[in-house]
Amino acid sequence: MNEEMQIQIIELIDQGATLENSSDLRELVNSSDEAKTFYESILVSESAIKGFFGGHKAKELHNKIDAYVDEQLNEISKVSSINFKPILGFAIAASMAAIAFTFFNYTSQIIDSDLIVYEEPKIVIDEEAEPIFISGEDMVNGLWGPSSELAKQIGRDRYEIMYVVYEANKENFIDNNINQPKSDGNFFVDLSLVENLDSKFVIDEVKRHIFCSC
Repeated sequence: MNEEMQIQIIELIDQGATLENSSDLRELVNSSDEAKTFYESILVSESAIKGFFGGHKAKELHNKIDAYVDEQLNEISKVSSINFKPILGFAIAASMAAIAFTFFNYTSQIIDSDLIVYEEPKIVIDEEAEPIFISGEDMVNGLWGPSSELAKQIGRDRYEIMYVVYEANKENFIDNNINQPKSDGNFFVDLSLVENLDSKFVIDEVKRHIFCSC
């Protein structure tokens, strides 16, 4: 199909012609498979614009395209008397048709392909997880060593461990002295005690208990 026929189709569409109301357009479109494909591509480009931008935006975009064409024609008219508007209109329409063709082909490939269903990750709470305890036998030399070892194993700060062990097990310290854990005690590690506490407060509080032996 030659460019003259393509331009005729574009001009008829711009004038509001459809296959139902224009025998001229219908004759051109039905003249060959290439003409029919070209016509369908133009319709797809129109539909793509409306689908992406909505009716109001689509009209605004078309107005901008028309303004651009008129601007180019004004520049060309300074050096030539040839009517270039159909050619420019054809170039822009062809570009839009190419964009629409690519978009709809890509969309159809996604629809036809196997869909990957994303599922929200499930948070599993292990209700059977063993509670953490420190045996008093491990505290023969004080709270510091066992707390440091446990902190390293579970990725917490040693002062956090020392704080929660003392706060949750004061009855297992002789005279409530953090420096004297009972060897026969079983110390529960309740990490929830430090969830909402400032780390500096925890460190200062542990040091205070150590220095005052209380």
